[in-house]
Amino acid sequence: DNFKVVIRVRPPLPRELKGTALRSYQCTTYVDESCRLITLSENLQAVLQSDGSVPDGLMYATYRFTFDHVYNERSTQEQVYNNTAQQVVLSILQGYNSAIIAYGQTGTGKTYTMEGELTGPQRGIIPRTVEDIFTYIVNDPEPNSKYLVRASYMQIYNEVISDLLKPERTNLAIRENGRRGVFVENLSEWVVRSPAEV
Repeated sequence: DNFKVVIRVRPPLPRELKGTALRSYQCTTYVDESCRLITLSENLQAVLQSDGSVPDGLMYATYRFTFDHVYNERSTQEQVYNNTAQQVVLSILQGYNSAIIAYGQTGTGKTYTMEGELTGPQRGIIPRTVEDIFTYIVNDPEPNSKYLVRASYMQIYNEVISDLLKPERTNLAIRENGRRGVFVENLSEWVVRSPAEV
């Protein structure tokens, strides 16, 4: 439960659905009913059997991988957040250090999954997390509780850490000391009082 690897298959882009003059669009991924096993194949239609299973000993390049959870291209932002990220947010509110890391090639949907839109059903993990944190604070039954919410926003790209709230700060260093633990040196922190301020 301390560490989970989750995969999200993004829907094809309109330009991908159009295909090219040489090749039409072809789906290459299949997520089984358990939402834990993903099959990648160069000829998925030829590989899948009528019951959705994948036989052994295929002539097409086909690979199967198992993860803690796999979201198919029809999964919603709400499903991804509720099933994967919300428990991490609750752990943070209980005082645990937690992280959600989006990793993948350019164009695979990391920004969409993490940010999405700021409002509406296409909100990503970050806006939903902020909403849950402030909802928790507002609904805290302990009248003497005090909260200080600080926000930072960074990117690690090609092993370079950048501060996304102060773009001039790049090539930041990860440090560790007994008082603060692990931290990013010179990463800006902003005190925020509402989801709108984030």
